[in-house]
Amino acid sequence: MELLRSNLWEIKKSGSLKTLGGLLALFHLLQFYFWWDGGHLPLKYVREGQPMCWSWFENCAWLRVIPFGLLDSIYYGYAALMLIAALVLLATDWVALGFYTLFAGLLFAFTLYFQDLRLSSNEGYFILFMTTAFLLVPSKHRLMRRLVVSFFIAEGLAQASPDWLNGSWYMEHLSFPIHIKLAEWLAALSAILHMIGAAALLFRDGRFFWTSWIGLFIFECAHLYMGELLASALGMGALLYLALDELELRKAEREYLYQSFIRPEPSFLWGGILLAFFWSAQLMPFLSLPRESRVKNFLNVWTIHPKAAHEECEQKTYAVYNRRIEEIDVEPKVERQPAMYCNVYLRYLDLKALCTHLKEKDPEFQTISSVMQVRSLRQKSAYRAFEVKDFCSEDLTFKKLGEVQWTMNPVK
Repeated sequence: MELLRSNLWEIKKSGSLKTLGGLLALFHLLQFYFWWDGGHLPLKYVREGQPMCWSWFENCAWLRVIPFGLLDSIYYGYAALMLIAALVLLATDWVALGFYTLFAGLLFAFTLYFQDLRLSSNEGYFILFMTTAFLLVPSKHRLMRRLVVSFFIAEGLAQASPDWLNGSWYMEHLSFPIHIKLAEWLAALSAILHMIGAAALLFRDGRFFWTSWIGLFIFECAHLYMGELLASALGMGALLYLALDELELRKAEREYLYQSFIRPEPSFLWGGILLAFFWSAQLMPFLSLPRESRVKNFLNVWTIHPKAAHEECEQKTYAVYNRRIEEIDVEPKVERQPAMYCNVYLRYLDLKALCTHLKEKDPEFQTISSVMQVRSLRQKSAYRAFEVKDFCSEDLTFKKLGEVQWTMNPVK
């Protein structure tokens, strides 16, 4: 409890941090709205027979022990708690009530978010990561600004690739025709602004800070117009906090004497560790780690995914029955980010889910055979992700996927 009390004390003495807590609660409400608009996604996925587990644990059946009725209560309780936290933190001085309500809502959010990998998104990552740091990590004034800037720079790094810089994203999302060269310039400007402009938000010179702030805010407004509703709303909210934080810091110097003797300034040790972990994940794609590396697979979960696809893939899949073999298409049931379309782990989960579906549908069904080839647009290289004859084997796990050869005999 001392950890929560010390973090609560930091928020109480800062108007900008109190506002940030309210904004984070609003971010959670936005996430809930998109879940609700998509057909109550957490509840929908849980009611499906085959869960799509996170790569940390391939067997996540233990997460499904929560009864459907209780999960419904958690789902709607999540929205109610975040609504209360937003109203309290933005409209009253009851900081403690808002803090603990936000904390309870965060626990509900984790319970829902990690039920199924299909709920994963850059926006969900930002919301949960920021809220956890806001509630539990000390030295918030330094940490929260650096985290917001880190997310902006990481998004710029994700855009610094040929698949984004060719301008195709802007040509697809703008409601009017645009020349390819102008689209390329917009894509390059976006990457530069997110990397260099965001870094300038750390400068104490007001000219650099406000110029960069205005540029980023205009860009987020433009992306909001182009249909990036959730991502742009999060970016604008984060920029609003930075503006309030900057004004608060410039309005008056902190009460150093009071902080030093009555309550010492919190250490930035844990904030530094959190930032180091975040940047280890963002820089992972630039390191020459083998595809099978456990470190790479773990950090990949925390890497911001680019908006444009950076891989092409070709997959041949066959359904094997007692008396026939049929070639089938395995398309994701839910639309995915372009960068995740060729994700090998998600394709593996799709095939496992299809095994369950076909077994229930046709008693003559035996197994699925599939081969997948992936080509990187960044390196112009290709590799065979898997070549498996018996995908429905209970012994086949994702960790063993690269060890299985086409000669494996199907289970009779």
